Amino acid sequence: MGRREDNKARKLATLEEVAMRLFLEQGYHPASIEQIVAEAGIARGTFYLYFPDKAAIFKHLANKLLSPVLECLERSREALKSAATIEQTQGVYLTLSATITQALISNNDAALLYYRELRDPGEIGDWLRIRALQFDEVVIDLVHDLMNRRMLRSADPRVVAMAIVGAIDKIAYAYLTGHPVGDQHAVGMTLVELFGQGLILPGRDTVE
Repeated sequence: MGRREDNKARKLATLEEVAMRLFLEQGYHPASIEQIVAEAGIARGTFYLYFPDKAAIFKHLANKLLSPVLECLERSREALKSAATIEQTQGVYLTLSATITQALISNNDAALLYYRELRDPGEIGDWLRIRALQFDEVVIDLVHDLMNRRMLRSADPRVVAMAIVGAIDKIAYAYLTGHPVGDQHAVGMTLVELFGQGLILPGRDTVE
């Protein structure tokens, strides 16, 4: 990396760090571009070389978590297509749980930003809810696929998906706000076992 590219990367990292801190401390709406550039020690015009507006830097920061989580869900959907046994299916979900947990740990601030602004009534809240719906649709698809292959009990896949996503969101937010409910790996195992016991058809060990 040359000196110019290195300087650009440093300025971007500073903008990211300052914007994230201000969004978390004040919320999306109160934090301003003026505050961000002032605390970052960067000219306002320089900000616009990286982002067209405040919403763009917010989405950039939130996507540090949201994009890898969606990619993880998509990979799990593909992996389930070749899962031939209950054990293999549970393995896919354990991997999914571990990967999402690691994504949350690696992007703690982005996750907290997501949960805090998810119910915002404005543009940013709308954008976050659209992203959340993308996650929900993949999870619904996962559940529906397993039911079609008679690996899960027949139930409304949307209700099942909402229950799973809701449980994960609740537990994740507890960790992010300093109220952990136990060892992260153990919690993931508990969720898999809980939903597995309630949904997997008894007496089955292979896919039809």
